[in-house]
Amino acid sequence: MRLYLFAALIAGLSPVAAAAPDWYQVEALLFDYVEPDTQGELWLENPGLPLRSDTIQLRVGATDDNTPGSAVTSRLAPYQSLPARFYQLRAAYRQLRLSAEYRPLLHVAWQQPGMDERQALAVRLDNTLFADAQSAAAPPQLRTAATQADTGSVGVEPHVYRPPEILYDGLVRLRRSRFLHLDVDFAYFPKAGRLPTPDPGSGAAPSRQAADYVRLTESRRIRLDKTYYFDHPMFGLLVTVTQVASAD
Repeated sequence: MRLYLFAALIAGLSPVAAAAPDWYQVEALLFDYVEPDTQGELWLENPGLPLRSDTIQLRVGATDDNTPGSAVTSRLAPYQSLPARFYQLRAAYRQLRLSAEYRPLLHVAWQQPGMDERQALAVRLDNTLFADAQSAAAPPQLRTAATQADTGSVGVEPHVYRPPEILYDGLVRLRRSRFLHLDVDFAYFPKAGRLPTPDPGSGAAPSRQAADYVRLTESRRIRLDKTYYFDHPMFGLLVTVTQVASAD
């Protein structure tokens, strides 16, 4: 059922066979499962958190000067979050938001140059960066986010759904060699009691301590204009990468 839904969400997108461009738009849609099906899986001992080395925070709050697809390279702002009108996964976001089975946590997009393995930076995505900001009039389930990034810019974007019990800490890295590659690394902290634990009465309780959070780490070779689904029994991530403009 779950795989069928995501097959429907990402259907209709065809790969682009053109040479890899110099600039890209990366879009990430993070969500969790309201009633996760763990199939009896147990998580023992905390898996560690994504590394902070070679990472960068997004500048939150795009301006009209940052126009994807512009032929003027100077108008492209690296690691700048984009307004929702440029999102490619709006339909998937709506389906997740309206579903009783899924809960969107973060929907964000940014633009960046393509870098090789030695130079590529991972974009840091966590709910300390995308903290609840303002708007008492906004519905509590769908708040906008504002933050002050390292550059000192302040803005309102992207779409964030962050109930108090949810915490995510993740990285998304796009790197380029002969092909494009995408690395994702997310730690997800569920509400207390949501992770399955061994039954002490069964006599099979392990000596290791049950984990407080889970982690999804995966690398894939990707193609432009395809949507990739990274799956964990507790949460999931959709990512798509599209061409922005050439630096020529």
